[in-house]
Amino acid sequence: MVRTKSMTVVILAGSLVMASFVMTTTAGASTPGVTKNTITLGLITELTGPGAAVGTGMVRSAQARIDQVNAEGGVYGRKIKLIVKDDGTNPLTDNTATADLISEGVFGVIDDSAVTYGGYKQLQQAGVPVTGGAYDGPEWYQQPNTNMFSISGPGAAKDPQYDNFAVFAKHHGGTKCAALGYGISPSSQASASGFELSCEREGLKNALLDTSVPFGTVNVTTLVLQIKASGANVLWLPLDGNTNFAIMTGLKQAGVKIKVVINATGYGQVLLNDTSAVSNAEGAWFLATGVPIESKTPATKAFQSVLAKYAHYTGVPDFTWYEGWGGADLMIKGLELAGKNPTQSAFIADLHKVTDYSANGLFGAVNFSLSDFGKAPKTLCEYIVQLEGDTYVHPTKLCGAILANSDQLPSA
Repeated sequence: MVRTKSMTVVILAGSLVMASFVMTTTAGASTPGVTKNTITLGLITELTGPGAAVGTGMVRSAQARIDQVNAEGGVYGRKIKLIVKDDGTNPLTDNTATADLISEGVFGVIDDSAVTYGGYKQLQQAGVPVTGGAYDGPEWYQQPNTNMFSISGPGAAKDPQYDNFAVFAKHHGGTKCAALGYGISPSSQASASGFELSCEREGLKNALLDTSVPFGTVNVTTLVLQIKASGANVLWLPLDGNTNFAIMTGLKQAGVKIKVVINATGYGQVLLNDTSAVSNAEGAWFLATGVPIESKTPATKAFQSVLAKYAHYTGVPDFTWYEGWGGADLMIKGLELAGKNPTQSAFIADLHKVTDYSANGLFGAVNFSLSDFGKAPKTLCEYIVQLEGDTYVHPTKLCGAILANSDQLPSA
């Protein structure tokens, strides 16, 4: 399964401060980021570089969740301020951005980046709470990084895989599986390899596995020809949306019909706004980061309402909006648990006592107890939707069992 998204090493980019820094000391107190009236947090994401499309939604959704809690009086009367840093989709810049936030005295960091691995060690060493999506690498589930909390819940650093997508493909008539992964991303490679393993366990044939795809590429002619030659009728794409769209477009232009196409990313308004991509992705399935809004639950309705009010966004929220919201919501949850005089150590200790976090139902419930840290759950549930015309339909919850001996990631 895809618990992480991608890694890359690219051009350098500087840090971008989106909110002014506020002095963080109070009379008789020394907790970083906390004053009598405010709590200052940091957010690291990619606003430039190959992952730049991710950053905008991350920042706007995180700020919308913060604006909501501030409008309600803040956390124990303190308003939350946010400093945003751009890591340029570059681990070296991520390391610099992390150091900057620590020196500026933030209480915690919402780390929603494909290259979080560039600076996470500094946060652990400084005892800074971290929340986010854990879609860059295995450090979120490794000791001693118990200061890191993922909205996707507990997981193993070796990234074991689950059988739900292979079972789903088989149920929909699939017989031959193909999967692609980014060459620079261990998590993307693991997901592609794991899917092939799950197909094998379900009695399906493995037609193609290519884990050397260049990050973010849209030059997919060779890939399309490989898929066509393989005879695959099932395709798993644990890649970024732009690569996935290019592949589906290429397949249609080549006259290749795939019975079951499942995309790890791409769900959201960006696809619906691209008339060409929409027509080429007809019938494909898309993984949703949380409960898709087409489910029309109280949680999804509240999510959309806040985005409309504070971010002035009324489209279908994609991966970036869910991740930014989740990282901010989880940080707020930890602050509430830490009490009227929060400390970073109390935040970490108290959040590890939570066993059913779900952002009020927007995500599947997860357990942050230390007894589960670094352990993959025996079952994992995720949500997918299908594209019909210009609408997402058939929101489906898929639960799968862990595949024995399916660890794919190399030792860190």
